[in-house]
Amino acid sequence: MTVTNDSFEPNYSALSRKIVNRLESASVEGLGGAVQGDLITVARCGLEGLTAAIRTGRPVPERAVARLETIAARMADRELPIALIQHVMHAGIKAGFELVAADRPQSVRQEIYTDGARLIQATQELSTAVLRGYVGEVRAMTGDRRVTAQTLASALLAGKADPTTVHRCGAELSSSYFVIAVALGPHPDENDARLDSRVVARRKLRRVQAELATTGECRVLSLLSVDGGTILVPTEFAAITEEWLVDLVARLMRAAAAPVTATFTASPRGRIPPAADRVHQLLDLALRLDRGPGLHRFEDLAHEYQLIQPGPGYQHLRAILDPLRTEPGLLDTLRTYFVAQGKRAPTARRLGVSTSAVRRRLIRIAELTGLDPENVTDAWYLRSSLVACTFADFPSRQAPGAALCLVGS
Repeated sequence: MTVTNDSFEPNYSALSRKIVNRLESASVEGLGGAVQGDLITVARCGLEGLTAAIRTGRPVPERAVARLETIAARMADRELPIALIQHVMHAGIKAGFELVAADRPQSVRQEIYTDGARLIQATQELSTAVLRGYVGEVRAMTGDRRVTAQTLASALLAGKADPTTVHRCGAELSSSYFVIAVALGPHPDENDARLDSRVVARRKLRRVQAELATTGECRVLSLLSVDGGTILVPTEFAAITEEWLVDLVARLMRAAAAPVTATFTASPRGRIPPAADRVHQLLDLALRLDRGPGLHRFEDLAHEYQLIQPGPGYQHLRAILDPLRTEPGLLDTLRTYFVAQGKRAPTARRLGVSTSAVRRRLIRIAELTGLDPENVTDAWYLRSSLVACTFADFPSRQAPGAALCLVGS
């Protein structure tokens, strides 16, 4: 059954909008314009998909399939029932079949329409039953697996992954792991006053967890909140390299649609707790020093990490800038001067002052500290003191083993 009448060009947009408008008011009440727009697109995909397939005898156009996949993912992210999108899609298919039947000779039109309507109705009922059973089981399995993964991650981070815990979870553990500290930045919609920022943040977290679940190379364990947490990746697989970790963080960033900053180290299973403390301290440094999103290696922060270790050296470095605390503008000038690679003109532009003002402030810094920012050796001590003060002046992030607000637990 192939339609060859090239003049058969219905108004798909109007028909699709009519299909959605005919939905029960309770089904679309409060969904918002964006969701209704997606539903109209779903109806149109059903219409165009069926009519194009019958007219040409070819499979449903790839464009329609891709649109449906994208919208279905978006609906899932919004926690809307799959039955809604399925109902609209079948309504679009039915309307498309009505168009095809109407284009046929009167003598066979009613028979074609009746058989087609029955076929669509049966397909809808059967596919609904399959999806209902499948989705229900997937949700149950996903919940169980997530709880198991979180239990194992918690045990490893607490140093309590004893044989009893492992046996109860029904899992095998690696002898060593990459321990990754992760900070999830805010999604742009979290700052939208019209939206509930907590809902947006939880959706961001679910997308990140869903992306972690797709890592087929190995079983990744994680303990995450909407702000970040810790990820454990087995080191025993040949495919798990540093480049793989860089790609993983990039994928999480795309899934979150938000900045993701991470640091990592490799650790034997029994040394995971101190390793987690160390990478989270490195993560604090990367965030406080504004190193930007992405995966940061230990060697990228080794100098700064050493500077903040407790002891008399750390206390001495912090004290270097104490004389400047009575004049806060001098601290800002010093930070900006180093960001500007020790050049006065860029420093002045960033601060919105004249180069003469910058020169006077640098002289004042030298007078108060005894160290000249324009001297290479003195500048090293001043930079080091800034790092020590930056770490000390901000509250620490939540420890990796602390209680987290977990989604789906």
